[in-house]
Amino acid sequence: MGNGKSAASALRDLRRSQGRTLRSAAAELGIAPSQLSRIERGERSIGDAAAKRLSDYYAVPTEVIDLLRGQLPSDVVAILQQHPEEIVVLREKYGKR
Repeated sequence: MGNGKSAASALRDLRRSQGRTLRSAAAELGIAPSQLSRIERGERSIGDAAAKRLSDYYAVPTEVIDLLRGQLPSDVVAILQQHPEEIVVLREKYGKR
């Protein structure tokens, strides 16, 4: 999931890789299929409660869903605040500028 995909396509790929249909996943998550479809198309944001449900449902750490939402874990933010030079190191290592 960490290949630069959008949150929407990463969630869709995760669902599909686990052999789940949109309708069955939505039913098990307790949301309407149209709502899950909009999330997977990037037309609806993922709130905190939905992120937790998605994390539990797909058996991935909450941090994975948070990263897809563009949110860094607070401990990672604290590390980077204490060591801002590591941002340059990460960019050099992973080729992003």
